[in-house]
Amino acid sequence: MAQTAAPAAPLLDRGVEVETPEHVAIGYVLADLGSRFAALLIDFLILIGGGLLFGFGLPWLMDELGILPEALEGAWTAILVALGFLWTWGYFVYFEGLRDGQTPGKKRMGIRVVQDGGYPVDVRGAAIRNLLRLVDIQPGATCLFGGAVMMLHPQTKRLGDLAAGTVVVRERTDAPLPEEAAVAGDGAAVGPPRLAEAEWSALSQYVARREGLAPEVRAPLSMRILAHLDRHFADHPQRRVLAPDAFLVVAHREESARRAASGAVARGGSGQARTLFRRQKGTWEAYRDLLGRAQRDGLAKLPEHEVSRFGALYREVAADLARARTYGGSPELLYTLERAVGGGHNLLYRPEARTWAALKHWLVAGFPALVRKRWRPVALASALFYVPALISFGATVAEPAIARDFVGPEMMVRVEESVEKEARGEGYVEEEVPLMPLLASRLVSNNVQVTFLAFAAGILAGLGTVWVLVLNGVLLGTVSALFHNEGTLLHLYTFVLPHGVIELTAICIAGGAGLWMGSGMLLPGRQTRGQALVERAREGVSMIAGTAMLLVFAGLIEGFISPSDLPRPAKLALAAVFALILAAYLAFSGRDAAARAAVEEVAAR
Repeated sequence: MAQTAAPAAPLLDRGVEVETPEHVAIGYVLADLGSRFAALLIDFLILIGGGLLFGFGLPWLMDELGILPEALEGAWTAILVALGFLWTWGYFVYFEGLRDGQTPGKKRMGIRVVQDGGYPVDVRGAAIRNLLRLVDIQPGATCLFGGAVMMLHPQTKRLGDLAAGTVVVRERTDAPLPEEAAVAGDGAAVGPPRLAEAEWSALSQYVARREGLAPEVRAPLSMRILAHLDRHFADHPQRRVLAPDAFLVVAHREESARRAASGAVARGGSGQARTLFRRQKGTWEAYRDLLGRAQRDGLAKLPEHEVSRFGALYREVAADLARARTYGGSPELLYTLERAVGGGHNLLYRPEARTWAALKHWLVAGFPALVRKRWRPVALASALFYVPALISFGATVAEPAIARDFVGPEMMVRVEESVEKEARGEGYVEEEVPLMPLLASRLVSNNVQVTFLAFAAGILAGLGTVWVLVLNGVLLGTVSALFHNEGTLLHLYTFVLPHGVIELTAICIAGGAGLWMGSGMLLPGRQTRGQALVERAREGVSMIAGTAMLLVFAGLIEGFISPSDLPRPAKLALAAVFALILAAYLAFSGRDAAARAAVEEVAAR
């Protein structure tokens, strides 16, 4: 589908225009910064409320009820930690990817996320734009970085939108149709227009945007607008009866009808537009009824004959939109038909839902095949991680004092205690069995977030990912050197190796995904930078899905095996087994034709 910037229609601000497969253009109005910030604020308040529920509300309730055995408290807390993690990271992805691009905040503000081509955003696109929120909210969760990018971009995109190939648009609301008033012979339409063009434009823009305004903003704004227009409506019978906001809606409807009847805004062929309205009004109403049901319940839940009828009506209304443009229909008529066609387009061309079987196949075969395909950025990420680790290891062994610049006092205490623990036969970390589920849950959450950051930072032309990899590599090398200097390196690695092989591999793959995404801005090849960024971001986020699976396994090992009282030979043997399984999985799994097809589909729009 082609996408081009389009001049704003009289009822719109800035917009974009896309072309449907039926070769009919649909205009979308770009959401403004204020609406997007207000929606984000509402969503953040909901997120905070959910976080308080998982962090304090449910634990307090269970404690008050006293129905949870003490032996299960660790498992219950682990479940709450996992739910809190899914709530925090899944909120935006779920609502935007599976609820037609609208979170509760966006729905309240009347805005929506769509793909650049006008299609509904899919789960992958929603995941990309919201993982990159880690960068957009900087510095320090102030959102200044993302806000600056949005102000500079002609389509108000933040970095997450650039990588996901999405745009945030304003929801459409029905406007009164001058053709309907003219056809009905409404008496209010008799007479010339009351307002000058500038006054009419201001009134139209207010009515088009009023639904998205908060009541405390709408009331004073309507009073100010009416104060400028009051001289035209001094004799209107409803002027002293209705509130300013309600009266402006009435005034807009009547002025629209007056202008349609007098031909003030009608272009050549306005009579043809009224004929089209008269002839097709029943069809449009039938289509609108089916569209409403399909949007509410889902197109798949309609009976088969109604789905076929919906498709036929959609094509007919799309053709009517093209005719209305040719006939010079009013902006309100075009706007209403565009809204109807856009709603049907989103339903008919919604991305096919992913099944659990498809997800399983991707994790088993598609993910390792994609890692092999993109081995170069993964190898570069591994070098950026392990080379600084080796350098910092050597430097710290030679000069232990420099370690204090990289590790905190808690780690220094652990290093100092390692000699005594090793002498007593204790492990680096030991947890009581009831607390192991809690440890595993927290470790999985923390490690997954590290990979999210390694990927998201790649949007900064890969430099952010380089920083994350080098910093973590230096930290690993420094800590390892401190234990080596105390003669307790094996004490540390007995704990680290069982889960560390999987965990560090996942971080390197995530870093490779970030570098691959960032390369779209530096080395786009024969594509535009925007196209390369979107395509490589889609591959990258698919790699992140695979690393999340690896980190779940690593977290379970780190929570249940690494801190257990198994003897050292057993832990090291398990570490070798896990490493061999991981190597075999990445090297040999997914070499069939179906896996290769899944990898090729990853970057498809």
